[in-house]
Amino acid sequence: MRLKFSLKILVASSFLVIGPAMVFAALAFDLLRREVVRTTEKSVDVKLEAAFGNVILSKGDPDKIVVAEYWRTEQEKQKLHLYYDVRGERGKLQIEIKETSRHGSKNQVSVWKEMKGEHGDLEDRQWNLRFSDAMPMSYDIELGAGKGDFDFTGLKVRDLKLSSGASAVEFRMDEPNKVECDDVTIESGVSKFTGSNLANLNFRKLKFSGGVGAYKLDFGGELQRSASVDVEVGLGAVTLYVPRETPARIISDESWFSSLDVDDAFERTRKKSVYETADFSTSRKTLTIRVESGLGSVRVRSR
Repeated sequence: MRLKFSLKILVASSFLVIGPAMVFAALAFDLLRREVVRTTEKSVDVKLEAAFGNVILSKGDPDKIVVAEYWRTEQEKQKLHLYYDVRGERGKLQIEIKETSRHGSKNQVSVWKEMKGEHGDLEDRQWNLRFSDAMPMSYDIELGAGKGDFDFTGLKVRDLKLSSGASAVEFRMDEPNKVECDDVTIESGVSKFTGSNLANLNFRKLKFSGGVGAYKLDFGGELQRSASVDVEVGLGAVTLYVPRETPARIISDESWFSSLDVDDAFERTRKKSVYETADFSTSRKTLTIRVESGLGSVRVRSR
């Protein structure tokens, strides 16, 4: 009883109907909105599973753990499940955008459950998720078919795992992370991935795995401590951008089946397949990037 009572207080919801002024293509659109209110938690673990759609993630109200919104027409019913629980000082948030839900336990409460209709393409559905910047959060995100626009600027990211399938993802962190982010794992399948200002994540270790696609990893931003990056790419093409003021080392396998193109900001060392900037050995904060490529291509560019 205590769990059910606390969840009813934590989760607030509203249903807004847009009037005639917001009619598009002779169809009335409704805006569905759900939110989770901040209480006693000091950190939150976020699990987001999106099977389809255009998912937009950004910073929101500091007093709301998350605010979720999406549009629908009167002919369409879409499905999103949201679960939230607080135990001690830690909150656990799970958001599912999919056809079916694995969760049927009586200890979990679904606060948003709408059915998707037969009209329109799944990839065109837009979901807006805005998270609180008042506390550290760990993010575990899985994106299937569609698009991801993930702007973590201003959020306190403690850990991050991002997996995308047949999708296009834009990722950015335009301000330095206020907490240390120990591990970042990014997996991109048959897709396109662009990451901007990744150094601002304040990570200790970042691992990127790419399958068949085009990938851009920009390590711009503020390097707050020494960090290491592991890049694995199969048949794809990856371009790494490193600021000229960042002391960096590139370590590559340089196999016969792959290609590596490093610009003149890096000097080849006496060790085979190792390239460094001139100030790498004398700097306290450095970036080390290890690259492994199958049949793909890797380019390293300074900017």
